[in-house]
Amino acid sequence: MELNKFTLLLLFSSPLLSFVAKAICVPRNVSNHETTGPALSFPSSAPIQAPQASSPPPPVSPTKSKSILPPPSNNYALTKICGLTDHPAECIAAIAPLLTGRTDPISVLKMGMQALHKSFEEATAVAAKLNKDPSSSAVVKDSLDTCLESFDSGMSDLNDALIAISSHDIGKLSTMLSATITYPDTCEEAFAEQPGLHSPMKEMDRKLTTLASINLAISASLHWS
Repeated sequence: MELNKFTLLLLFSSPLLSFVAKAICVPRNVSNHETTGPALSFPSSAPIQAPQASSPPPPVSPTKSKSILPPPSNNYALTKICGLTDHPAECIAAIAPLLTGRTDPISVLKMGMQALHKSFEEATAVAAKLNKDPSSSAVVKDSLDTCLESFDSGMSDLNDALIAISSHDIGKLSTMLSATITYPDTCEEAFAEQPGLHSPMKEMDRKLTTLASINLAISASLHWS
């Protein structure tokens, strides 16, 4: 009798247990879904946003555009200093691109020396390239070796000349700048000593001589106490 009652109770309670289980499980699954978020996935790159359109910049006025020529005041000062040389046009062309705002004689001289140093470097690069060229004859290479030594001495003397300016040693400055004129001539003489040998450095040596002469003339106008 007791067994039959237990069996009936179990049968009637099964649907109730099933309903309670569903009532409990469903909210729990929903709760987990809300708190843990979606399943992990490979991150996606953020879309690249196009830059916002903006109004085009106003046209640049011709008066504000950069020029390779110095301002009128600087141009006047540079023209006056270069007028002391035998090559005023070449002086302005070489120094004007290097102007930094100061046009006193010492500053202009330093810029002229900078232009000469750069030209020595360019001449060295050309001579070195020709010296490595298999088509260059042994005689040409010997002359180029002389040129390379001369150009190196020219750059060294310019460094010494810069030191002389800092120490206001006008005598040493004049000596160093005078020497820079001789080095292009030494290069040309190395080719001239060989009959019928054409100098491939002729134009560069001419430029070096001109710039060296300009610097020497400017230095002669300096007056240090």
